[in-house]
Amino acid sequence: MAKIVVLSIPAYGHINPVLPIIAELIRRGHEVVVYNEPIFEELIRATGAGFVAYPPAMRLQDLARVLADGNLIATLNLFLTATGPLLDFCLTRLPAEHLDVLVFDGTCLWGQMAAKRLGFKSVSTSPFFVFELMRHLTGRAELWGHARNFLPGLPRLVWNIIRLMRFGPRNYPLQWPAFPMRGDVTLLLTSAELHPKSPLFEDPSFVFVGPAIDPKTRLDEFDFTQLNDRPLVYISLGTLHFSNDRFFELCMETFATYPAQFLLSAGRGSDIGRFRSVPSNFIIADAVPQLAVLERASLFITHGGLNSLHESLWFGVPMVIVPQQFEQLRNAVTAERGGAAIVLDDECYRRPITGAALSAAVAAVIGTPSFRDAARALGKSLHDAGGFQEAANQIEAIASRSAARLH
Repeated sequence: MAKIVVLSIPAYGHINPVLPIIAELIRRGHEVVVYNEPIFEELIRATGAGFVAYPPAMRLQDLARVLADGNLIATLNLFLTATGPLLDFCLTRLPAEHLDVLVFDGTCLWGQMAAKRLGFKSVSTSPFFVFELMRHLTGRAELWGHARNFLPGLPRLVWNIIRLMRFGPRNYPLQWPAFPMRGDVTLLLTSAELHPKSPLFEDPSFVFVGPAIDPKTRLDEFDFTQLNDRPLVYISLGTLHFSNDRFFELCMETFATYPAQFLLSAGRGSDIGRFRSVPSNFIIADAVPQLAVLERASLFITHGGLNSLHESLWFGVPMVIVPQQFEQLRNAVTAERGGAAIVLDDECYRRPITGAALSAAVAAVIGTPSFRDAARALGKSLHDAGGFQEAANQIEAIASRSAARLH
């Protein structure tokens, strides 16, 4: 059996999609060790994997801050700054693992650089769409936003790149687009039908395997006896934007008399008593088992994070999507073009969304069967791509090549 090391990053939106893959590899008898921030140790060990803590170079709070803002240059600078100490750590630690294949998140510069430097066979996992700037822009406002942020961050970006040259220029991942980092195989955790089209995918090293979804890898709990026989509308802004209480209050005000039951996920570990008044048709929880909730839902009001979008489509649930930043808007547009969602983009442009617009979108999606039909069709494309089983197959194939080479 193979020894597999997984390098992840401290973000639920990146670790949750690979947990089912890790669990499947362990079920098949492989040894898996995951490197991440200590806050994720319990979640990772629940799969049966070993765990190694990174040195304190990148924290969940730091990553959440830059990802929530959607500032590409700040995000890139955070990863470049963290890469030096994390790569030093990996170059020291990984040779002793005697691994067959190195698996790394598509944002792990240190993963691709370590694989090159140490000569490991590697697999990259991309839980986000490949973004080609000029091909996939949602409009001039997004281009202006990126340009406005770019110049102030440019000196630091150049300095961070220069500092990493000490690891050898040949090991630096010079590629376009910059993300995802590439392995011998790069696994795209979505379907070709959903992903925006690109000539990049003529390269056979890009493989669509669909999202890795398995409720058994989620630890959140919820008392489902609280639900009644009314249609269930689930509301969540994910793990980064749950502080947008203005939006949550708007939902409660708008739908206080709506003939449905609303379940609002207010943010992991947050104070659910912070809301002034909660209508009788609303249930507030800090975190819920999202997969189990979506299995019962009629509609999902979401920020459009790709994991949330995948999970909603997986269960054929149509959406009203209220993106909080431009990456989420790009995700949302794919679902809208596929007929499975209505997108309200006001929050992206810092405009106050209105209750009237939100109410009209919810009524349209719930009242039009074609939205659910389209969600089910896109969901079928995700199921057909293979999921965590196919991802495990791909990793096993690379591990067997590594073993054959060593033999």
